[in-house]
Amino acid sequence: MPDWLIPTLGTAIIMGGVILFATRNTRRMIARTLERRPNPTEAEFVAMLSDDVRPGVAMFLWETMVPYLEPKLTPHPDDDLCDDLPIDPDEPAMDWLPEFAERHGLKAKYWPQWPGEWDGTVRNFARWLEAGLPPAMDAAA
Repeated sequence: MPDWLIPTLGTAIIMGGVILFATRNTRRMIARTLERRPNPTEAEFVAMLSDDVRPGVAMFLWETMVPYLEPKLTPHPDDDLCDDLPIDPDEPAMDWLPEFAERHGLKAKYWPQWPGEWDGTVRNFARWLEAGLPPAMDAAA
């Protein structure tokens, strides 16, 4: 028997276990989220955020989040980004803000700090994105 076979099989078994564990946890998270709230459509999502942000901000979040959630979930403004949605906790802060800022000709490094008293909900994330836009800037870009 080759010397590499046992370590390779051990690694494959461990990786398989990690994948199964992650898949089970993701399914549980999705089920728990779906039990708690409805799955809004794109139009409903934008309408739910209309008192908080401009439609372009809501559309940006919809378009950015849906690929992570489909086909079972759609984003909801009251979802917690880490606790309710199967999204890597580092993803929004690391990638979404720079993309949003760049679309508007702005620099992410000049964005306002996240208010420490805010929960990590989709609604608050949208409000934070909105907070960095100049008042007259169209968020639909």
